[in-house]
Amino acid sequence: MTMDAPERRTWRDAAATRVLGSALGWFGGALAITLLYQVALAIAALGGSCARGGPFVVEVECTDAIVAFAPTSVLGGLAVVFIGATLAQGFGVALLAFAWPALFVSLSIVFFQTFFLGGDIVGLIIGLLFIVMGLAPLVLLLQAAPQRMMLGRVDAQGRPFWEAHPARAHLLSLRRPPEPGENHPTVGDWILALGTAIVASIAGVALGVAWFGAVAGG
Repeated sequence: MTMDAPERRTWRDAAATRVLGSALGWFGGALAITLLYQVALAIAALGGSCARGGPFVVEVECTDAIVAFAPTSVLGGLAVVFIGATLAQGFGVALLAFAWPALFVSLSIVFFQTFFLGGDIVGLIIGLLFIVMGLAPLVLLLQAAPQRMMLGRVDAQGRPFWEAHPARAHLLSLRRPPEPGENHPTVGDWILALGTAIVASIAGVALGVAWFGAVAGG
């Protein structure tokens, strides 16, 4: 008589890892987008361009906050979002799917401001373009996999969710979506997934505003 060996579980299989991964990703994504949004606002306030250093005479010098956060918000945000999504392993609100729309829609606000406050028609055109670039992929994803977008593919324990309308391929699909499981989502699953994303995002935005203000004010 033989017995199957128990499945070996590691720290990556723990529910806390998935929840913390989702929280980290949403916190880092919100922080990065908030910083980049404020960088764009600051550059717009300087006339749309600035520079610092180099062998040439600089007409408009970038502020310390712009120099500090322009590159780090993008690179740091990408790194944290990737790490968070990797640790979440399909749990929680789909971070990678919402990050792109959030980035372009937030930046479109800056361009709209240049139009409404300064009459710059180019700002209106670019703002509308950014809205389309941000929302078009989101619409495709929501239509193809509404539950996975808002809840995730698995629960905190890693068990695939049952789906009333299973996810289907769409224009941006790289591969066929994995089949749903038999685990019916509960109210607790929804609260945990949505609550993690909302709380972490609010914390990221709050830190981004305070951090940028501290550097800009200093």
